[in-house]
Amino acid sequence: MTGAFVRATYRGAMTVAAALAAVGAHLPGASRRWPTLAGRLGSLPAAEQAAVRGGDAIWLHAASVGELVAVRPLLGRLRERFPGRLFVVSTLTGTGLALAREMAEAHLTCLFPLDAPATVRRRLEPFRLEAFLFTETEVWPTFLGALGARGVPAILVSGRVSPRSAARAWGLRPLYRRALAPVTCCMQTEEDARRIVALGADPRRVHVAGSLKFDVGTAPPPPEIPLLAAALAGRRVLVAGSTHEGEEDALLAAYRTLVAAHPDLLLLLAPRHPARLPAVEAAVTKIGLPCLRYTTLVGRETAVPAGPAVVLLDAVGPLAHCYALGWAAFVGGSLVPAGGHNVLEPARAARPILVGRHTEHSAALVARLAAAGGLVRVESSSALTAAIGGLLADAERAVAMGQRARAVAESGRGALERHVKIIAARLTTARAAEASS
Repeated sequence: MTGAFVRATYRGAMTVAAALAAVGAHLPGASRRWPTLAGRLGSLPAAEQAAVRGGDAIWLHAASVGELVAVRPLLGRLRERFPGRLFVVSTLTGTGLALAREMAEAHLTCLFPLDAPATVRRRLEPFRLEAFLFTETEVWPTFLGALGARGVPAILVSGRVSPRSAARAWGLRPLYRRALAPVTCCMQTEEDARRIVALGADPRRVHVAGSLKFDVGTAPPPPEIPLLAAALAGRRVLVAGSTHEGEEDALLAAYRTLVAAHPDLLLLLAPRHPARLPAVEAAVTKIGLPCLRYTTLVGRETAVPAGPAVVLLDAVGPLAHCYALGWAAFVGGSLVPAGGHNVLEPARAARPILVGRHTEHSAALVARLAAAGGLVRVESSSALTAAIGGLLADAERAVAMGQRARAVAESGRGALERHVKIIAARLTTARAAEASS
């Protein structure tokens, strides 16, 4: 009874949410306030429906930009391994969708539907799916149940279950158990594998395949990056990536304290959410610092002044290349309780890394980087200032930290090949079962 009640309650709640979303999507100004809402109601435009009918499709879902970047090499390899398929890429955010539309590996891009029965049914109806792949902790019970009813293999790639996610999901185990039972799970670590089994995954279908983020290649920089490098020439740049509200204030306070003794220092801020750019720019100008936008610098509309200044990254995509131009890196979502963001990008760029204490999303990797001497944890704004100051005063230590961080990043490679092997075996098994039936 408990399991049936939990499942019925979830379906009911998601059905109500989808109904409210359908109403909200038609309100005046909805596209401005909730730009992704209409796209998550299930229906595909007529032209896209016609394009997908009749062909076998492989669908890959990634929550947002970071996950899309990580799975892009996998998508490319699968296109080579399974030619003739239609490759569909979905995401949850507007910025993720914008990046997906730029990916040559995807034939069709869309927003992932709300997890209500009718919404899921509308979205799945046009497709003849051969497989559905999804990343990290994107477990959607209604969608996975619908796939199971259609006999479509579902595969979790680069799977991760943080202690916080596991604790939140514990009360929904009856829901997760049914959704995860048929799923092939490619997990990042042994601990992730244990947690996904505790939530209901079949241990026989769980594999430790590593994190796909280790195998993300360094793509050629966009043409704007050399222009940025020229604009920043001769300056040491502290790159603060994926920052959240509250972290920019700490970084600005540290920068104002340190720049007097280190006049060559620049601060580059890359807020996690583009919608916060105006607020961050206002915070910079409020304390009397020049604020220069990335797009105006590379467009040669402005130049870096001789004294203190802050560069604001107002474009999605160049952050990894900005780390390579930097002298040291702070990775955001870690001074505030957001779980932390991608520390592999600055590690691959051989930059010393600073993070706060909230790094649950990549706890194992952060621990490895810290143990190797490539990363420093800071607990507060004052500790952040002291850590940056220590690196500024000891250039040899900063370089050595960067080299150690890169060694850790290189040591984790191989996840891509392990994933491809597991996925190919699962699809072969599924095709054999379909043929025999």
